[in-house]
Amino acid sequence: MICSASTNTGMKRSNNQDNFMLRKYTEKTTLCVVCDGMGGAKGGEEASRLAAEAFVYTVDQFIIPYLKNRDKQVSTSDIKRALAKGVDIANEKVYTAAKNSKDHKGMGTTLVGALIIDKNIFAINVGDSRLYTLKGGTIKQITKDHSYVQYLVDMGAMTAEEAETSSHKNIITKAVGTEALVEGDLYTTKVEDGTFLLFCTDGLTNMVDNSTICDIVSKDRHSLINLDQVELDLKVRKLIDTANQNGGHDNITAILVRI
Repeated sequence: MICSASTNTGMKRSNNQDNFMLRKYTEKTTLCVVCDGMGGAKGGEEASRLAAEAFVYTVDQFIIPYLKNRDKQVSTSDIKRALAKGVDIANEKVYTAAKNSKDHKGMGTTLVGALIIDKNIFAINVGDSRLYTLKGGTIKQITKDHSYVQYLVDMGAMTAEEAETSSHKNIITKAVGTEALVEGDLYTTKVEDGTFLLFCTDGLTNMVDNSTICDIVSKDRHSLINLDQVELDLKVRKLIDTANQNGGHDNITAILVRI
């Protein structure tokens, strides 16, 4: 498993309210999280930082003892509880900070995170930052947005294609830290060797369509078997550069993992 990550302010914003963390425990066990803050320049940046740090710290406390004692068995339900607790603690940290500071009043953040154990992906999300899998020239969105347009799609009032170009696309219906309690959606999936995982904020997906993302990640398929760290870093850089070339209207963050 190899990983690469980067974040960029974009072409229109003066500061970066995105945050990410990447924790590689072993060659086969990795934790990723991406957060996209909101609530003013100071608030958004603080919210995303607090949430990412709290989420990772909480999952650390769960997974590290298992890695030290290989005889202990970790269950899917245990992992899901750990991820849910990570979101709970992240929400508590951001919500409390927002209440205690006038500068941070109303701040919040999206969150998408996953614990990757070998080929098993255990993910959680709040808001509209996303996790995709990419394999063999095909891209699949694993998480589901908590957004107004996604609600309309679910109700049959809008198509998925219409949602992608809607002027209401950036209205989210759930965020970390804006309410006393929040519940993330949990996902489990198993992938094959050679699969890419892409965690990203909407600064990427609003500027680069799925087909182009897939082309960038899957480029030079003949060499993907022996893909090294430098090549993976170049793919992440190309994703961000393409978003900026297309306008860069928001902060852009991407984590790319190769199984």
